[in-house]
Amino acid sequence: MGIGLIIAIYTLVPKMDRTQVIKLMEEGVSSAGIIILITGAGGSLGQVLRDSGAGDYVAKLIAGTGLPAILLPFFVATLVRLVQGSGTVAMITSASITAPILATMNVNPVLAAQAACLGAMVFSYFNDSYFWVVNRLLGVEDVKEQIMTWSVPTTLGWATALVMLLIANLILA
Repeated sequence: MGIGLIIAIYTLVPKMDRTQVIKLMEEGVSSAGIIILITGAGGSLGQVLRDSGAGDYVAKLIAGTGLPAILLPFFVATLVRLVQGSGTVAMITSASITAPILATMNVNPVLAAQAACLGAMVFSYFNDSYFWVVNRLLGVEDVKEQIMTWSVPTTLGWATALVMLLIANLILA
């Protein structure tokens, strides 16, 4: 990334003066800094969930409910997403926690991977770096409008994905 930045400074902006280039770089760092910070914090919390055994405990609780096995990675990802915010961390945590459990069951591994990804779509909020990416790119500043613009549609997508996952599981299992 640093090499790309140096190339950009010397090739893309040769006609700008140094103070202008530094000002543009500062704007980029201030926009990306919060996103990088939130992603790193979410990843750290995901690792704590894995290392502490809390994730395994939640997975076993969900597995004991009698729900179809395909929903195990879906709901683990959902819970992790709601607890710590990052969709990426929720997907990875869910997959790593539920894979050993699902290996002993008759579950399509492709659907299980999709379940982990789709379960992480639920209610994107302030702890999710992509929440900020979307809202900053759209120029949405009001909190209520941010939630209505991004959080509600992701939750609707999550609910639709749950139904479609169950249908796919009926067809492919």
